[in-house]
Amino acid sequence: MKKIVPVLLGLTLAASLTACATKTVKEAPTAAPQTTAAAMEETTEAPAETSGAETEAAAKTEDTVTAAATDYFKNFPEDKHMASVADLFAKIDAGEDMVIIDIRKPDDYAAGHLKGAWNIPYGAAVAESLDKIPDDTPVYVNCYTGQTSSQTVVLLNAAGKFATNIQSGWNNGISQEEGYEAYIDTEEAVIPDDTYEVDPAIAAAIADYYKEATSNTIASFNFKAEALKELVDAESEDYTILSIRREDDYKQGHIAGAMNIPFGKGMQEHFSEIPTDKPVVVYCYSGQTSSQTMAILRLLGYEAYSLSGGMGKEGGAGWLGAGYPVVTE
Repeated sequence: MKKIVPVLLGLTLAASLTACATKTVKEAPTAAPQTTAAAMEETTEAPAETSGAETEAAAKTEDTVTAAATDYFKNFPEDKHMASVADLFAKIDAGEDMVIIDIRKPDDYAAGHLKGAWNIPYGAAVAESLDKIPDDTPVYVNCYTGQTSSQTVVLLNAAGKFATNIQSGWNNGISQEEGYEAYIDTEEAVIPDDTYEVDPAIAAAIADYYKEATSNTIASFNFKAEALKELVDAESEDYTILSIRREDDYKQGHIAGAMNIPFGKGMQEHFSEIPTDKPVVVYCYSGQTSSQTMAILRLLGYEAYSLSGGMGKEGGAGWLGAGYPVVTE
């Protein structure tokens, strides 16, 4: 296959495709100026001790985050951390104890949200509010379409919360459910002052995640279908496409060059098959389960993105919605 590094003018994608090298390849140290043996004896011992302590602390942090990320799919529940709007409304009607978090922008939240929902907008606010979110009560999260809330649910579970994504978010889920108006309010809900302990290493990793998500040229790590199409057409080998759809659906048609690791419990056992030296674009059906997978891969150190809208469907969103072809080989 011909190796080409594409320049995506309108999408400034080149920066993100080369970012992996920055994250995975350390600069070679420059040569130190020559000095005397006496000076070496005076200056080398203390820095070496400090460096060792810092290295050990960094390793412990990495181990903590890696363990939490690996456990996510290792201990994956049957509901896949997802709840339909109908199921959520049934739980509300039954008076079940829960916390609802709306991660949309404040103006959209103010225009209407689920009754009692806390507004913690996607980004730094979530990281800063981790110790306010209960770890002993079910937490349900909604965004606009279910993609950024899927990311958030992953991070909250890594932090020890019992978080579930509200499928299809506000636009395609909540506001489309018959009778949803009875569950909506415009009054701001006050977040209680109670606090819950969060592992510092996990909290730091989540803060880093949102800092990158809100500054990356690919906003919220949601990769546009047209950007991926340009890469496929260029036959670039500088990225990996990962399909997490079911194997039978993959065989019936997938994006050219995509590898397949079906979404679900135990899928982390196959992550070693994914190259670590290039960006990974993950896609599913609608972008929600790929958002979960992408967030875990990022906690594991991959430069991962989720295909916005997933495979989608003709006349809708995603890859097929844009009219792009699939292959079967």
